[in-house]
Amino acid sequence: MLAVRGGRVGSKRYRGLRPILVFCLPAIGDFIRCHSAIQILAERFPEHPIDVVTSPLAAPLARLMPHIRKTWIVERHWNPGLRERARLARELRKENYQAAYLLTSSTKAALIPWLAGIPERIGYPRELQFGIVNRLPAGWLKSFVAFGPRKTRLFEQVCAIAMLGERPADDVRLPQPKMMVPSEEVSAWRIRHGIDAARPALALYTSEFVNFRSWPAERFISIARDHSRRGWSVWLVGGPRERAAAAQIRAALPEAADFTSTPDITDAMCQIAASTVFLGVDGGICHAAAALGGPCVLIFGSNRAYETGPVNDHVRFLEPPISTPSWIKDTNGVSEERVLAALAEAAAQARRPQGARTA
Repeated sequence: MLAVRGGRVGSKRYRGLRPILVFCLPAIGDFIRCHSAIQILAERFPEHPIDVVTSPLAAPLARLMPHIRKTWIVERHWNPGLRERARLARELRKENYQAAYLLTSSTKAALIPWLAGIPERIGYPRELQFGIVNRLPAGWLKSFVAFGPRKTRLFEQVCAIAMLGERPADDVRLPQPKMMVPSEEVSAWRIRHGIDAARPALALYTSEFVNFRSWPAERFISIARDHSRRGWSVWLVGGPRERAAAAQIRAALPEAADFTSTPDITDAMCQIAASTVFLGVDGGICHAAAALGGPCVLIFGSNRAYETGPVNDHVRFLEPPISTPSWIKDTNGVSEERVLAALAEAAAQARRPQGARTA
């Protein structure tokens, strides 16, 4: 199924400028990391409209990101049939794109701008897409064969594609993903759910408790109970994957609010933006919370935060200490005491004047 979500199409600002198309990754966390590359393109090509292609799951987040004009959506984006790809290519041909940046390594995705006749198709030939991708970033071969500690992170790879492999100066920071929820949407969400804006709220993202990236259920319950006793609201955020974990927490703490049945992911963004502090584990929603700019405490397994975690400066990462015995696996080496201390620091940050998470 092909769909399109528009922004400022046809505005005077964009008239006469050839747009740029960015093929983003389909998962929520990966799509959010692509926003760093989009910011680089917006700086390199000021005033040129930037459109994106992604999955139905991630597409609603695009309107919360600066610099994105329009979003093209394809059902099962990286695995449609040839007819579906050709249909999208015909639609894209009408837009007169000057370049397509392929942040994904999928050959099926790379076929679309080739069929659309977009003259520049920029990316790494991860699936040997020579000819389909016709402009390769400088140093692409070194990146192609890098393994172990030399391997660049996904965040760095998408930025390198946007910069055509040019290495920034040592004192230049790559942009951090950014999302902003309109303040009126947060206010409307609070009204719909009867949320008292004066009461502090802890948003919990647990993933599945059987997932190695999660944290023990009894520790989440203990943290939630501690905050509830001190007058905080406890909100359980996420989607279908987190519903069983949310039910387990609510069985022990009925006053916790379960928002894991939220039908629209932008509602989940309102929940996070409206919360005082976010506590979560490795997953797409933690990237969203980081991009929204509020105080975040994230629990990760040993040596995983650098490779797979958000890159936003304000995030507090908790990993097992290096002295943790090897038989204590995954996140179990992160104690409740460390989490409570980090949450207290984050709550103090939330009380200080800071940049808003709403627009």
